[in-house]
Amino acid sequence: MKKVLAVIVVLALVVWVLSWFRNEEAVAASGSQPWPGGLGTLESVPERPAPQENNDAAVRLTALGGALPANKALDEYVGREIERGELTIGAPPPLTDVSAIRELLLREPVVWKRFDGIGGDDDTQTRRSMLMRVARALVAAALAKGRADDAAAWDELHAVWRLARSLDGHPQMLVQTAALSMARMVNAVAWKMPLPPPAWLGELQARDSVRPLLEAFHHQTASYWRDGARLFPTKWLGDSVEHDRRIAEELFRTTACDVNVRSNEVGVDLSLVWRRAFRYRAEREATANALRVREGKPVEAKSVCSDGSWTLDGTTLRFSRAIPTAPPDRPMPLLLRIEPQAPRFPSRAAPPHLDENHDTGELRPARRNRNEKLPRKEWKPAAAAEQ
Repeated sequence: MKKVLAVIVVLALVVWVLSWFRNEEAVAASGSQPWPGGLGTLESVPERPAPQENNDAAVRLTALGGALPANKALDEYVGREIERGELTIGAPPPLTDVSAIRELLLREPVVWKRFDGIGGDDDTQTRRSMLMRVARALVAAALAKGRADDAAAWDELHAVWRLARSLDGHPQMLVQTAALSMARMVNAVAWKMPLPPPAWLGELQARDSVRPLLEAFHHQTASYWRDGARLFPTKWLGDSVEHDRRIAEELFRTTACDVNVRSNEVGVDLSLVWRRAFRYRAEREATANALRVREGKPVEAKSVCSDGSWTLDGTTLRFSRAIPTAPPDRPMPLLLRIEPQAPRFPSRAAPPHLDENHDTGELRPARRNRNEKLPRKEWKPAAAAEQ
């Protein structure tokens, strides 16, 4: 009997302590504060986003992407080439043919099913992994073509950019970080591609990734705030939500590119995400300036980053400060060595008796003339994609 009474007393004490921490007013106040950039209050965030299902192109792309094998050699190749601050492109490992994926992305808009919540379910994780695998395979194919000075390399990069844009409007941070990663990959290798750059690259250069990430941060915080307000509205929750809103205000006002943001208290820590997103502003300028140098134009010394500027010393393009990121991030360097007058591909051409299949990196028997019938397995150039 004494044990039962002791348990009852302990439970009553726990309930009393919890009720003492309960503060519905503080939680309600934190959800009614406006977020920067016109994002609105947490109360204004829809509990469920507008429904959207996969279209036919998304279904077919999922099947094609799901069939791509994991390829550590390919992943390492892409990471290594992104980190290489030289115009030279290394030899690729054996590559899977991604021409069907490329043509689908260039030809048709892809619409993905929109999920509820913050995106931690298995479906969102699986789709993200598949999309990143597709993006890396396309970037590897672009590098293989760029190595041979084949202007069709831009088509693979354009396909990755269209894949990234297909994720617009999805509120989960998990999805928007994938879009950021894809855009950074495209930008990081674009400066090595054959001249001239295509018009669509200007769209990538002009689009800043900080805003979509702030929207996802807003959505994530609203989801945790709403769940907490229902289950256990404490002063701690109200304070944490306000802490994160002030982080968003700081980010919205930030003009530097070397940022060290406080950790948010609600949800997964995003401090490394913000560092990459703001560094990407300098990365886009690096690519734009490198392409200008290769075209014989002067660099734009002024940067959108208030904490840096650009210089060209002979053949070395340099940002005025290093902006390191933590592993596993493998960013493009902000110091690029460019030799516009030197032969870019002195050792990349296939021997005269071989043709290189730029979709797979293989060398195949060459035709002796344009009208010669191709062997059954010989690579055929893909039709030019619509711009």
